[in-house]
Amino acid sequence: MSRSLRIALVALTMALASPLVPWGLMLASGRLAEGLRVAAEPLDPRAPASAQLEARAGRWRAADLAIEAGEILHRPTREALGADVDVEAMRAAVERHGRTGNPLVDVPALLAAAAGRVDLAWTIRTDRAAVAEFVRDLANQVDHPPRPARVSERGRLLELSADGARLEQDAAIEAILSALVAGEGVVRLPVTRIPSGVGRAPLPPRPPARVEPVLVSRYRTEYETRGGERTRAHNVALAASLLDGATVPARGRLSFNDRVGDRSVARGYRVAHVILDGEMVDGIGGGVCQVASTLHAAAFLAGLEIAEHRPHSRPSAYIPMGLDATVVWPNVDLVIANPYEVPLEVRARAEAGQLVVELWGPRRPATVEWHRQTLSTDAWSDRYVEDPTVAPGQQRVTQRPLRGFTILRERTVRDARGVRIEHHRLRYPPTDRIVRVAPGSLDPASGAPLAAAALPANPF
Repeated sequence: MSRSLRIALVALTMALASPLVPWGLMLASGRLAEGLRVAAEPLDPRAPASAQLEARAGRWRAADLAIEAGEILHRPTREALGADVDVEAMRAAVERHGRTGNPLVDVPALLAAAAGRVDLAWTIRTDRAAVAEFVRDLANQVDHPPRPARVSERGRLLELSADGARLEQDAAIEAILSALVAGEGVVRLPVTRIPSGVGRAPLPPRPPARVEPVLVSRYRTEYETRGGERTRAHNVALAASLLDGATVPARGRLSFNDRVGDRSVARGYRVAHVILDGEMVDGIGGGVCQVASTLHAAAFLAGLEIAEHRPHSRPSAYIPMGLDATVVWPNVDLVIANPYEVPLEVRARAEAGQLVVELWGPRRPATVEWHRQTLSTDAWSDRYVEDPTVAPGQQRVTQRPLRGFTILRERTVRDARGVRIEHHRLRYPPTDRIVRVAPGSLDPASGAPLAAAALPANPF
């Protein structure tokens, strides 16, 4: 055998054996597979699986499920509904990943985990009897027969007709069980309307006595109207005009997306700044989130329930952390739920750089106090982006960095039901400083610059 052939065979052998190195090291160390995820959250390969999984299982059990049945809303925890996760089965699956003993199976499994492509789902156990009991109790609140109109002997109308309602219990049980297994946060149960039999539809309800509305809550934010911010100011005013006049029914809810609708050029929206993956970019409808945030703050301070809500991926300059809300048509919504017996009207106006959202009703159903506490901060990082407009050897900073925050929001609500204190943890990830460099300046594997160069002064 020639010397060159021997060298080639040795190189081929080393190339084939190199993927076995991490497999052998993992087997020897007893550590978990690197990059393995459970329910979209990565595991620490150096820590015991049982402790990590039990902590996450506790959070899963304590999370609530918003259950809507007609105009009634309940928020029981998953644990209260009898649902649980099989921690032992998940521990076995985590510790078994990449450990079958067959390198042809284990090595691809380890590489997939390290690349972030392995996300193990919880094994969920449900208790049909517990859910059925909850549904039976709920039916006692929902179900009521239709009521015909009552007329006196002289023909005077004493009481208007009203439709009845019936909760479809079997379908409701299946809907809740499915939501628990899928990890959903909201489920709407089927309620059948029972007509009163008066004509084609029930008579309209008797109008209530005229009551002068009172201001329940009010929140104001500011926006820029000059220069490059004019299109954003236009979008703010347009969304506010569409929100104005909306009603949050008694024991009902208001969807921001349903009320304001699609943000498109055809509906009058313009291109302005929006936040996408933590970066400020141009997009149709930039500024609508400020209207949603101002509505969220007014509803939060009125004591209403926030059925669907997502904070921004970075703190907003126009509103404190903990009061902001992001909306994206049609998938990310802000939904306000009214737990009280009084309807509330939304009044929104935007002019001269001032956006005001008010809630008005026949009375103020609750008083609210709130504060927030910063639990931790996260340092920002540099993100390098190749840009053909940057000359070789040059760098340009196009986004200022922001620290990340984890905050604890506390709200105290006093109403006819008593006093309740709510806690909610919110996280705002750090915002990268974006540094643009010439094409070919970055290492394809790490994304880091191939040659160090001094950053220019931050222009922000």
